Amino acid sequence: MDKNTWKCEKCGYTFESEATKPMPETCPSCKEKCEFLNVTCYVPECGLKGQDPRLG
Repeated sequence: MDKNTWKCEKCGYTFESEATKPMPETCPSCKEKCEFLNVTCYVPECGLKGQDPRLG
């Protein structure tokens, strides 16, 4: 898997980035410093790509 899907824990903004790239210090959407949650799909039910719907 070469891309991960990340979600801002403050505003819910999601984006994909290369797995090797560092995370931004602030969210591109809300401009707040936040923790990004890895919501990448790792199971066959969601096609092993994009956001895992169970992690909403």
